[in-house]
Amino acid sequence: MKTASSRHFGLTIRDHQLERPWDGGDESKGTFSLFARELVPDGGEGFPVLVYFQGGPGFPAPRPVDRGGLIGEALKRYRVILLDQRGTGRSSRIDGHGEDSLITGERLALLRQEHIVADAEALREALGIKKWSLYGQSFGGFCITSYLSLHPDSVDEAYLTGGLPSTDTDADEVYRATFAKLEARQERFFGEYPWASESTREIAHHLDNSVETLPTGERLSSRRFRTLGIELGRGNGFHTLAYLLEDPFRTVRGEKRLKTDFLASAGAALSFEQGPLYAAIHESIYGGVATSAPTNWSAHRMREEIEGFEEAADPRGRDKFYLTGEHIFPWQFDEDPALHAFKGAANELAQRRWDASPYDRDALATAPPIAAAVYVDDIFVPLERSLSTARAYRDARLHVTNQFQHDGIRHDGAGIFALLREKLRDH
Repeated sequence: MKTASSRHFGLTIRDHQLERPWDGGDESKGTFSLFARELVPDGGEGFPVLVYFQGGPGFPAPRPVDRGGLIGEALKRYRVILLDQRGTGRSSRIDGHGEDSLITGERLALLRQEHIVADAEALREALGIKKWSLYGQSFGGFCITSYLSLHPDSVDEAYLTGGLPSTDTDADEVYRATFAKLEARQERFFGEYPWASESTREIAHHLDNSVETLPTGERLSSRRFRTLGIELGRGNGFHTLAYLLEDPFRTVRGEKRLKTDFLASAGAALSFEQGPLYAAIHESIYGGVATSAPTNWSAHRMREEIEGFEEAADPRGRDKFYLTGEHIFPWQFDEDPALHAFKGAANELAQRRWDASPYDRDALATAPPIAAAVYVDDIFVPLERSLSTARAYRDARLHVTNQFQHDGIRHDGAGIFALLREKLRDH
């Protein structure tokens, strides 16, 4: 392992790089450089270690620019390790501008939570740490649940925010639940902004009948526009979406057109350029849970079961018409330039059979204690599925709240972490 040190923000920062095989112990299938950044507060050399698992999937760990937020709160009592999950950030980022050999269904299947856990275990051993603690937001909590299924003896305690995954239901059931949660959330949004439903329908109908082009050059379709509903699961999402929808049109030479600032804002929100793996592997994180069957574009199939979410839903008339949320659809790999290179591999992944679940509920029954923030209105990780998994744990101490949405740590990360730590104080 290679380590380089620097000083910033009153911290010693150690950059660790560890060579890892992509596929278990088989280096013949290639290796990559795993990157992790360790933050050590002054006087904290003897502190226990907390590993930060980023949400996503497909995004690197945060880059510290100050000592605030959740990480700052953690640094009061821990050395914090920010792990770039394989294929992201400085851990050999995979995107459409790199090696084609990295973009295969087989390679993408190696980016799931259980393989991230194996990397973390290798890092722990390389650093000579007997046990450490874990923190995970969203998909980071999926990684922790896999970690505690596979290596509970390596962990002292764990903290999860919005990240208790379903461990006993398949992808279809997960997506049925997320669509149901989104429907309720969307009706509340339309209640707070009564004009937003009509604006949504007007924009969708316009896009079905007119050519509007995003700044990146591609035509904006109504079905892609509808994926902006993901904003409804974020703390400021109601307002962000309402501001986007409130005045989208102007008349140009007698023709109704979407404003360029609307197209710029929508394009930035819709593009996967910053994190294409999020789209490419998203559905695979549910593979193997409760069934070995392929996920087979589950969200794309499940939307057709629920009125208002159907791809061909008509924005005209009085029938329900909804935006979609954290759902990935096969046509996005045709419409988003950032995803073009992933189309074939994503289709392979969607048809892959899974040998095993990344979780073991029997192992969770003997795992170290966890403290978890569970959000009542969460459209990403449904409350009922989180509570079911919490019951599988030997000792799960929950903070169930409607004060925050899925991204609660963006709004009060320090407060949430302090609350969760207090729950484990007598552990």
